[in-house]
Amino acid sequence: MKPRISKHILKILLLLLAVFMSIISINKFYGFHMGKNMALTDEEIEWLNNNGPLIYAADRNAPPLRYLDNSDGQYKGVLIDYVHYLSIELGTKIELKPLLWEDVMTELSSGNADMCDMFASEDRSKKFLFSKPIYNLRGILAVNSNLTNEIKSLEDLKGRTMAIQKEDYASEYLAKNYPEINQYFVADLEEALLLVSEGKADATLGDEPVMTYQIDKHNLHNQVTIIEKAVYENQVVFAIPKSKPKLVSILNKAINSMDEKNVLEKIQQKWFGISTPIVKYRGIDSIKGYIFISIIIVFVILGLMAIWNYSLKSQIKLRTKELEDSRNELQAVFDGMTEYMLVLDEYKRIKNINRGFLKELSKNKEQVLGSNYKESLGVFATKELDNLIDRAIDEGAYITEELQLNNFIYQVSLSTLKGKDSPEKYILIFLFDITNEKISANKLLQANKMLAIGELAAGIAHEIRNPLGIIRNHSYIIRNSVNNWELVSKSLKIIDSAVARASKIIDNLLNFSRISGDRTEKTNMFSFIENILELQNKILQKNNIEYDVVCNKGLVVPINQESLKHILINLINNAVDAMKNGGKITIKAYEKRNNLILECIDIGIGIAKEDLEKIFNPFYTTKEPGKGTGLGLYIVYNEVKKLNGDISVDSKLGEGTVFKVVIPLNKEVIKDE
Repeated sequence: MKPRISKHILKILLLLLAVFMSIISINKFYGFHMGKNMALTDEEIEWLNNNGPLIYAADRNAPPLRYLDNSDGQYKGVLIDYVHYLSIELGTKIELKPLLWEDVMTELSSGNADMCDMFASEDRSKKFLFSKPIYNLRGILAVNSNLTNEIKSLEDLKGRTMAIQKEDYASEYLAKNYPEINQYFVADLEEALLLVSEGKADATLGDEPVMTYQIDKHNLHNQVTIIEKAVYENQVVFAIPKSKPKLVSILNKAINSMDEKNVLEKIQQKWFGISTPIVKYRGIDSIKGYIFISIIIVFVILGLMAIWNYSLKSQIKLRTKELEDSRNELQAVFDGMTEYMLVLDEYKRIKNINRGFLKELSKNKEQVLGSNYKESLGVFATKELDNLIDRAIDEGAYITEELQLNNFIYQVSLSTLKGKDSPEKYILIFLFDITNEKISANKLLQANKMLAIGELAAGIAHEIRNPLGIIRNHSYIIRNSVNNWELVSKSLKIIDSAVARASKIIDNLLNFSRISGDRTEKTNMFSFIENILELQNKILQKNNIEYDVVCNKGLVVPINQESLKHILINLINNAVDAMKNGGKITIKAYEKRNNLILECIDIGIGIAKEDLEKIFNPFYTTKEPGKGTGLGLYIVYNEVKKLNGDISVDSKLGEGTVFKVVIPLNKEVIKDE
């Protein structure tokens, strides 16, 4: 006979059921999630793909949260690291845009930026949508040290002047709660604190970590005093333009996932060690809920232990088997990857390697496991790869670079892995062969050049026939004027000039057809632009288009001629296509702040506003079928980026278009001999 379930056990089961129902109710009340679904939907992934890179705009001078490092020009900070992790979590690129805070608000309001972290407020909710909270931040009050006996709180500042960062939450807080305080707007908290220290303002209000950082940086401890009590402590969220509601749910899922991984705490430990000037968000109700649920869970565990103690051993065995199966499945996936994958410990010893990599090395796993990677990887163990591994070990950050290894080009990605229960650090290295992609990109560029040559062919043929006709005519004159040396000499000079002209046309054509390289050389910009326009002269004449070159004839700069030539040819062709009934093209070239500035201006039909964001996309064209490939501006964009430059466009329908190219000049590369 099977033993019956005792009344005592039955009561415990009923109690556990009641507890379980209570947990579900509390979960709903406090907004907790049991088994959150943090995977992006197909619709959300499609939205990210269509939207392109996300733009994160934020304050350029708010260390240690975010700041532009003048020493290396990099945008850094606690929140910048957080955004980098967010980019990895979403699997999409996030571009950083450091600005003055007031410009950040403008960019976000207009939809030119996608996101920025800030305090949520009633006024800001009229302009933006908000994500779930990321962390809490306090605002503190700093006063001139000579006024500490007079000023103990904001109440004492009525009728006085405070230096406040324009568009900051502090300004909104003061306007609503202390309208009698005079606000003097400045660019950032650094400027505000300096004004307070000099006595030009009585006090300032702002974010605690930024305030304390700037006081330490400028050693203002004797000039500025912080009133200890925080003025406010609020939730910091991501603000998103109201035109992009889909992004809210996408960011919330990523934030949930990063919260579970304690990303923010790890970033803070990197920047501040034990101290934590910002704290991960925990609502008061949520904390109470966690405590209550924790107590309930303890009782549940005790009850389960009492009831199911006899089955623990079998469950442990079952769990062990499941973990082993999971490990085997992961290893099968690892080995099944066609790309090369490698795991190293912090001493650069090989801990794991996939089957594809072993096959390339013609080795088995037993030969390489535990060995230093330099001993086993052969031609793959280059100095460049070693430098990337050192960076990954030291910085603990995600790194991706293109490297030439074993005569192939690889996209090399490195991620730092760390076990929860082990201080040991591991480096996951991923090598993806992109050689064919690079070759295809070069072929695409060359094909587009040859297409442009085809369009120029008719004009070039006509340009060469002219000097050939001149040579033929003057050869006839020479044959019939052998006794008139003056006439013969004049004809010979004209023939030489015609030959030089034809030779120059052929040189220009040959130079244009050459694949772009990386060589930088000193170039006279006026002559360079004139030569390109001369190559295009027949097309310009055929379309009744004049041109003007606005450039100092003595402007000489170090540039990559091949890339710049292709940029100008495509911009000129684009301008010609925009002026169906003739017109004028103006090419401007000048140097400004160690940058070469090029402007291509036409008076054509212009570009519709809805097309402006797409014109640099590959194969996008507004021309009739057969009239364009849609690759010209795409390759222009890539060539500009290859030169570390930037390109912008300003256009209005019916008024014309201005393309502006900014290329940084490295004058140290080319030195006078």
